[in-house]
Amino acid sequence: MNLDEIRELIPTSKKYTYMNHAACAPLPIPVQEAQRKYLEERSLEAEVAFDSWLEHAEETRQLIAEFINASCEEIAFLKNTSEGINLVANMLTYQKGDNVVTTDLEFPSNYMPWLDLQRKGVELKVVKNKEGKLLYEDFEKVVDDNTTCLAVSHVEFATGFKNDLNALSELCRDHNAYFFVDPIQSLGALTLNVQETPMDFFSSGCYKWLMSELGISVFYIRKELIDTFHPPDIGWFSLKDYENYENFDKENPEIADTARKFECGNLNFYGIYTLYASLQFLNTFPTVEQRVMELSTYLMDRLTEEGFTVQTPQEHAGIVNFKVKKSKELVEKLKKKGIIVSSRAGGIRVSAHFWNTTEELETLLRNL
Repeated sequence: MNLDEIRELIPTSKKYTYMNHAACAPLPIPVQEAQRKYLEERSLEAEVAFDSWLEHAEETRQLIAEFINASCEEIAFLKNTSEGINLVANMLTYQKGDNVVTTDLEFPSNYMPWLDLQRKGVELKVVKNKEGKLLYEDFEKVVDDNTTCLAVSHVEFATGFKNDLNALSELCRDHNAYFFVDPIQSLGALTLNVQETPMDFFSSGCYKWLMSELGISVFYIRKELIDTFHPPDIGWFSLKDYENYENFDKENPEIADTARKFECGNLNFYGIYTLYASLQFLNTFPTVEQRVMELSTYLMDRLTEEGFTVQTPQEHAGIVNFKVKKSKELVEKLKKKGIIVSSRAGGIRVSAHFWNTTEELETLLRNL
């Protein structure tokens, strides 16, 4: 589909100049239709449709695996980004003197679980940004042989700085540390290939750049690690043969040997139907990343031309942040004019997706 056809499928495009995907994305019409299909089936069929929901969950698992070049066995469905981060933080093992590393640019979801490990005697080391950038040499100074895990966002939520995941992954390997990534501000906007960019775990909600729903998230664990970890929380879905729940071995229950063992119980099938349709929608436009980068770079250049101070570094993705006075008040004024952006880091954060246009960016600039 071309861009005009894509925009026809996004009702928000007719109401707003909507450039706030780093907060919450609108739902395209095919995604809404998938939601309606599930709700109608849920209302009419109830338990009769349960097997079909399970089948659809596995089809969605396959689709997200293809989306990130992983295998199905490496994917679990959870509720949100935070659940996956807490899962990793709490199932890792720690010895006296161990530390974990994160940064001062993280959203609380990727900070609080690591900070909370201090209750277990684990040291938290925080890499400090320099003018909105996280420098590799600063990671080198704090990641050492006692580091259990390095946890970073692929793209930092406020200013849009994009971490060099390949370099950080190699740093972790050098120190035998686990590498956790929060890709919620890149997944759906940038290509993420877990084979080309090695990481041990990631956790991502789906309601931002993936243009899906709240209450459903993707958890990835590298295949070689699945047998290493026992889930901190466990339930009937954790069983390898969970459909044989009446006759499972109560003395020695066999746990799933895939990432599915981290799915305790019934899944959010509504969210899974939504995610499947969202992935199909994104796959209709083969150059999403190129388009996102064109728009963000265009806006950064135009803001500079207009005399604004751009807080987003050159190492960026879809998020663009620029300094203004009274950013929260200005965001509200723009909202009254139908222009939807956010206030972050003392500035305005713009997060245009592939379906946005340069004309919409110019609308923002004119109103500023």
